[in-house]
Order: sequence, then structure tokens, then C-alpha cells
Amino acid sequence: AAALVPLLRERAIKTEELRRIPDETLADLKDAGLWRILRPECYGGYITDFGAMVDVSIELGRGCASTSWVYINLISHNWMLPLWPREAMEEIWGKNPDALIGSTLVFPSGNLKSVDGGYHFSGRWPYASGIDASDWMMLGSMIPNEEEGNEPRIVVVRASELEVIDTWFVSGLAGTGSKDVACENLFVPNYRVLNPALTREGYTPGTENLDGEAYRLPLVPFIPHLNVGPIIGIATGAYEDFINKLQSQTSVYNRSRLAEHTTIQLKIAEAGVLIDTAKLLVRENWMEAHQFIKNGDRSSVSDRARWRRDAAYASKCCVDAVDLIHGVSGATANYLDNILQLRHRDVHAAAHQIHLSWDINAPEFGRIAVGLPPTNPLL
Repeated sequence: AAALVPLLRERAIKTEELRRIPDETLADLKDAGLWRILRPECYGGYITDFGAMVDVSIELGRGCASTSWVYINLISHNWMLPLWPREAMEEIWGKNPDALIGSTLVFPSGNLKSVDGGYHFSGRWPYASGIDASDWMMLGSMIPNEEEGNEPRIVVVRASELEVIDTWFVSGLAGTGSKDVACENLFVPNYRVLNPALTREGYTPGTENLDGEAYRLPLVPFIPHLNVGPIIGIATGAYEDFINKLQSQTSVYNRSRLAEHTTIQLKIAEAGVLIDTAKLLVRENWMEAHQFIKNGDRSSVSDRARWRRDAAYASKCCVDAVDLIHGVSGATANYLDNILQLRHRDVHAAAHQIHLSWDINAPEFGRIAVGLPPTNPLL
């Protein structure tokens, strides 16, 4: 992944202009073997820990935020699809081991109606990141439950069965091509529909037969850690660019060397520790969760809320770091051929992802810390 960074950096502005990931970039990721991470070995993949996906997305984000965002969206479903019945994996990867799966898990946007053998599925979903590169999609939906009201489900469908509506005209992460998708009365068999409540504590039924601890992690607490990987990469890339430019940069007004300004040195230190804090928090979380699996333990609701809190805070740290760097980079940061202005827009767009909202995740942790029940039923 690190070897691709210079190429991705060169293509970053082109990717924004295309509003999708270039074909050559998708091919480069395949040639590097990066699409095989956490795809079960029987389908040509290889088993890693959860952190491998995040680490790769961080590296890619140093070069191109949109590429990293689409990569983590698609590769995360190598981790998720084994939570479904074996028939789903066989239908998708048995026929095409290189099949890529995108998603938009906006549950209220979809509706399932039970029919013989499965469901009729309808809805329209925003934010389908990477739809242009996807063979299949995971979509959020609600299903009626007479006793408890509507319940969420995750539904897997062929991308070719969806209508794609081009709505993605945006100021940040434009290259992700996160368009709307829609379908109406699409038949979906039972085995392609998952109740996410089964994944709440990890150890989802069926994963006991799979090699790899990552498949036994709880789902919802670690979705934010996937989203924050590209954000850490964006901040790391901005920091590296800033440091490199300072080697020779002088003030336009007095020709003094900017690297010798104490105020600049303070910003370097602060931005650096913010990025390092984000990396450490994310790594500590997934390593702790893996240790739970090794020990045969189950996480508590407090653990799961803390993990989501930490990922949201990591995102906040990275946004602050990029803002610091952008704020002391002068007027040259405004030029459209300066990748810093692109990174600045991209990091703010990425941080708007709802799973990374500090204003949602922090109060949820606080509620649980004082003994109140969580508001998120999947936690």
C-alpha cells in the first residue's frame, strides 16, 4: 500500500474531477493483492487481523482520500460477508472470487416485505460510496415486527439490479462517487438478509467455523474504526507534505525561513501529537478486542460504547490536525493545484460520517458510564 502512495497522490486531483476511482487505481489495488484481505482463504483471500484493513486505508489516505474511502468501504465487506449464511458467500465469491461489495447502511431508506422464500425489497439510499466499482451492495433496511416495531436488517443485492442516480456533486470526497441507488420490489432470498442484532457481542452464529479472530469481533462498535482509517491517512499526508515543504519555504514578505519560526514549530508538534493520538487509540481498541477473542471473553456494552467514543475522538483529532496545518500554510494553500486544499476539504467531508460524530458517540458513552441504557439498540 505504501508503494502506491506517490501514484495516488499524482492522481488525487484527477480522481476528484472524475468523481469516481480511476480504473487504473482499481487495477493497481488488485495487482497489489489488497482486495484479498480478510476474504476467506477458500475464496482466494488471506486471513489477517482487523487492523490490516485500517492500516492499508491509512497508507492509501496519505495519497488520495477518495481512494482510501472507497477501499475501506469495499474491503470491510470481506470482513462482514462471512457473518451471513454460507450460501451468500458461495453465491458471491464462489462464482467470482474477485467480486467487490459496496454498501450504504441507511436503515430507514429500505423496506422489506416477507414473501415465500425471502423478501420483496424496495427503497432509495444515499451515499453509495464506490458503487461504480462494486459487483454487489449491502443495503440497510427495516422490517416490520408486530411486537417490537420495525427492526433493522442488512440486505445483499447485485449492484446491477439497482438504479444508480447521480447525485454526488460535493465539495469533499468527490472521487468516491457516493451516488444514490434504488430498487423496487426486488426479490431477495432469505440467506442474503442479516439481522445485525446477531452481531452485537461478536461471535455471530456461523463464525465459529471460520478461521480468523476478526470475524468474531462485534460489528457495530468497529464500523467507526473503518471510517476513521482514511481520515488518519489524510491527516498523515497533510502533515508529511507540510514538513517537506517547510524544508525550503520562506516568507513572501520578509524572506525569513518559516521552519525557524517558533509558532510554526508549535503547530508541527501539536498536529503531530494529535495524529499519533488518533493512531494509538484506534490500534489499542482493535488489539484489545482481539485479545477478548483470544481469551474467549465477550465485550460489555461499556466496552463497545468506549470503542465507538475513541474512534470518534480519533476523527476529531485528525480534523484538528489538518485545520492547524491548513491555518499556517498561507495563501498558497488556496490554489487548486495544491493538494492541501483538497485534503482540507476531504477530511471535513469524511468527518461528517455519522458513525464518527463526537456529538453522538460521546453522550452515548456518558449515558452508559452513569448506568443509563444505550440509545443505540445495536450496541
